[in-house]
Amino acid sequence: MRLYNEGPPLIQYTGLPGATTTSLRQHVDAIVDFEPNIVILVIGTNDIYDYSLTPQAAANRIMDFVDSLLQEYGVEQVILLQTLHRHQPTVHTRFPVDVVSYNQRVDEMNLYLDQNLSNRTNSHAYLWRLKGFWSPDCAIKNFARDGCHLTDAGNRRLYSNIRAAVVAALRGSI
Repeated sequence: MRLYNEGPPLIQYTGLPGATTTSLRQHVDAIVDFEPNIVILVIGTNDIYDYSLTPQAAANRIMDFVDSLLQEYGVEQVILLQTLHRHQPTVHTRFPVDVVSYNQRVDEMNLYLDQNLSNRTNSHAYLWRLKGFWSPDCAIKNFARDGCHLTDAGNRRLYSNIRAAVVAALRGSI
């Protein structure tokens, strides 16, 4: 069964720099104003940075937001992109982070999301595992010198992953 209209999909990008799940809730209209069938979320990086939250608590906030999109706003499918690691910066950064501890928290959150997101009742939510960011060579090529943001090549890689997620959703293969 195909959930979507035939023809090319309409893609709308909404970005909220520095957003957390809490701040996204305050701007949910920017996401649902055009009644999307599929929402792809790049979320979690700033939630997991908050060390007052456990990785599970951060994941639960994300899953609650996903549930809101599905149940309250009628989104048919939500694809959550896997949260990426940070890398050791080679330049001064405004918000330094203990990369080892941060990445362990990211791994715990991603694992928790992977194990729990699709197990929710009647869930049409999925964790998309990002490709091309994990090997040391890919990290050098795809991450900026601050160890957090993406280079142009990294943004192209992210775009390629988002495109693959959209195609998989439209084909019903996720």
